[in-house]
Amino acid sequence: MKYALVTGSTSGIGLAIAKKLLEEGCFVFANFAHNEDNARAAENVFSGISPNYYIIKADMSKMDGVNTVTETITNRCPRLDYLVLNSYATDKTDFQDVTPEQWQHVMDSNVNMPFFLMQRLYDHMSEKGSVVCIGAMMGIHPHAISISYGVSKAALHMLCSSMVKVYAAKQIRINAVCPGFVDTPAQLGKAPDHRQRIENKIALQRFAQPEEIADFCYSVIMNSYINGAVIPVCGGYDMA
Repeated sequence: MKYALVTGSTSGIGLAIAKKLLEEGCFVFANFAHNEDNARAAENVFSGISPNYYIIKADMSKMDGVNTVTETITNRCPRLDYLVLNSYATDKTDFQDVTPEQWQHVMDSNVNMPFFLMQRLYDHMSEKGSVVCIGAMMGIHPHAISISYGVSKAALHMLCSSMVKVYAAKQIRINAVCPGFVDTPAQLGKAPDHRQRIENKIALQRFAQPEEIADFCYSVIMNSYINGAVIPVCGGYDMA
């Protein structure tokens, strides 16, 4: 059996990835920070697929959360084969009102804690394992609505590329998958006219489904030669 950890995995893209890995026969460690309702709903989904899961409550914007996850993984499985770094934060505060604390929270969530989680789990990762960082098109195309989010995702992309040589000794592959607009709960809450403006910028004229991103992530995890790639999965965003 393969063992997988997916951070931020009780809703949206993370939930779809955890579900896909369960369906493919993995033991999945799922993670959430605060939303107990999402965690209960996710457990209902997981239990309908397989008993091979364990849900970890840990805030992945803090070192305490990293330590909790690391201790759980090392105590509960012989090795970790797949690591999906999906947990994130965003902040849409107006530029002139952003505080150092708000900026730091986004950087900790999207770059700093992913780095330290990879560091802490390095010895427990299996030879020829696979790591996927969930990046973002906003880390490729500048966008002023959330500067901290875009900058942090661009940094995550570079972190992914920089880790290739670190992981080479164990032949672990690491790649960044960069979704565009996806029908997660946050996006479904957008006003219809706002969604239409976004769809007009996408060549396929629609948002992605979380399952489409999950399927692609699984294909990247399983492909034995994709390594160090930063891959847009955006339906042709900015190409319409």
